[in-house]
Amino acid sequence: MIAGLSKRDLEQVVAALSIGLGGGAVFWWIGLPAPWLAGSVVTVAAASLSGVIKQAMPRHLSKIIFILLGLQIGGAVTPETLNTLSRWPFSFMTLALTMAVLVWCGVFFYRKYYGWDRATSYFAVMPGALSVALALAADTRADLKKVSVSQVIRLFVLVAVLPTFLSSLSELSDVPARTLPEAGTLRDLVMVLGAGLAAGFVFDRLRIPAGLVLGPALASAGMHIGEVVHGTMPLWVLTPVFVFLGTMIGMRFAGVRPADVVSIGGAGLAGLGVALVISVAGAAAASVIADVPFAWTILAFAPGGMEAMTIMAFALGLDPAFVGAHQIGRFVLIALAMPLAWQFIQHKPDKSE
Repeated sequence: MIAGLSKRDLEQVVAALSIGLGGGAVFWWIGLPAPWLAGSVVTVAAASLSGVIKQAMPRHLSKIIFILLGLQIGGAVTPETLNTLSRWPFSFMTLALTMAVLVWCGVFFYRKYYGWDRATSYFAVMPGALSVALALAADTRADLKKVSVSQVIRLFVLVAVLPTFLSSLSELSDVPARTLPEAGTLRDLVMVLGAGLAAGFVFDRLRIPAGLVLGPALASAGMHIGEVVHGTMPLWVLTPVFVFLGTMIGMRFAGVRPADVVSIGGAGLAGLGVALVISVAGAAAASVIADVPFAWTILAFAPGGMEAMTIMAFALGLDPAFVGAHQIGRFVLIALAMPLAWQFIQHKPDKSE
């Protein structure tokens, strides 16, 4: 046993990370956007579907990435960020309204056009809260295979395709992304890591939604605003985080049969199309309201995993503070509202069941 991993676990993790690193290197060599993240997702997902990778990433290893992501989000917060907060409440309200419309339309779509039951439709359409959705769905009559395949396909497509789409937007050339601080010193890195680990542990123990990201993000932001530390994480730390996160997403396809992807994937892609139309409409409105580039709001409103969408902001040179704040806000909103909403709607008469 090494760090709580069995020999088989360790072999699977090493194999998956090697495949992810190779995929990221190929995407980087080709010159694709966000290569280390997108490349690792695509290659590890393919390896998982083919049976080479047979399990998901062990949870305690995933926690490390969430903490590092939170620290990087907090490191992007500057006094300039605080000066723009007065515009963000309106985009947050737009985000909340967009999520409500997205869920309602998604449930209606799956039930009407695919005949899925209410529980399956509800948990399959939840944007960017995979772990919470699966945990709650397991205690209902929902079809877990449909829920999990739909959710993972959504995340896979967004991470694999969204970088290229965002790179084509005029904002990336006409409106330069906010310049982030340079990489901090080793002293700064050690200090912020210590604070982030402590904050993440406390928030996780308190069962605060997204605590492993939110705690370190707040600790890092406070240290940067107070000028205790300076700069962001160096590239030699951030690049492995890209690969690790992409590998973790790809490993979620472990145990999924290609036949399941084919049979359920069509519905998942169609549902993603509905979600994207609504998300883009909400992002366009928020772009005007908050007076920020459209590329920022698209990534902030994208119905994918919070950690993947936020780290993509770093990879694409967008504003990680804006994107991260909205993605965390959306995750917390969904994590809190999902169980309450389900308690209400599950008792409504359902003629199809």
